[in-house]
Amino acid sequence: MKRLALVTLALLATILASTGFSASKDVDWERLSRSLAQLSAEPNLGRLAAPEIERARAALLQLKENGRGKKRAHLLYLAERRVDIAWARAQLVDLERQQTELAREHDRLLIAAARHDAEQARLELDRLRLQAQIRAEEAEREAMDAEQARLLGEQQTAAAQAEADQAKRLAEAQARETALARKEAELAGAAADALRVRLNNLRATRGSRGMQMTLEDVAFASGQSQLRPEARESIGKLVEFVQADPEKSIRIEGHTDSTGSANANQVLAQKRAEAVRDALAAAGIDAARMTTVGIGEDQPIASNETGEGRARNRRVEVILEEKQ
Repeated sequence: MKRLALVTLALLATILASTGFSASKDVDWERLSRSLAQLSAEPNLGRLAAPEIERARAALLQLKENGRGKKRAHLLYLAERRVDIAWARAQLVDLERQQTELAREHDRLLIAAARHDAEQARLELDRLRLQAQIRAEEAEREAMDAEQARLLGEQQTAAAQAEADQAKRLAEAQARETALARKEAELAGAAADALRVRLNNLRATRGSRGMQMTLEDVAFASGQSQLRPEARESIGKLVEFVQADPEKSIRIEGHTDSTGSANANQVLAQKRAEAVRDALAAAGIDAARMTTVGIGEDQPIASNETGEGRARNRRVEVILEEKQ
């Protein structure tokens, strides 16, 4: 009986020990399993320590299957370390990931700041360039204004000088004109005096058709058919000549040189003969006695090759015609 009681007591102790061991094992295993399951379920951590989680599961499996007796403490320690390592690894990788993201964000911010600084620098450069362009344009405009002012000043100076020169030339021209007019007046007076002398010195000559007087071309203005005023005033000699023999007819012939057309010369000669006739008639000579003829260039008395010869050919002859 005593031996049976001891066996029973030992068996009970074994059963109790076995029962206590199972409860303790289950609590530790479940605690570690829940911790590992929680890690695996974490969306950010579960995928970061997959190898460590697998090793922790293997350690928990060893604890579950072989965690009796003396091995239990060791296997429990290994399982706890594996679970702790899995958590630590996952948290470490997560921290490293966060650090990497922070570093990337920091780099992004640095890049953004650098880009912002570069953009600001570009804008500042554009502003400075625009200011420089504006200053250059203002300087160019000021230079153009100064150049225009200079040119305007030069133009005004030139205009004033030109006006002064013009006034000087005008004064000189007026002085020359006055001097010329005075000279012309002097020459005209001298010519008139010379013409009067020549008219007063007219002499009658005998020609083939009777006595005649020749009125030279100086009695007429160049190319004109009207007698000069001084010629009309000094025609007395010619009047005395024709009055000396009132019974004779008077033939007045106009002659020219060969310059110009023959027709124009004949017309001019005729008009000059008529001018002399009109002057004699105005002096009281009977117009019925007088006949005018425009001979023109047909009866020269000198060569037309020289100026002197042409001057002698330009004449008006007043002839007292002999009765036939």
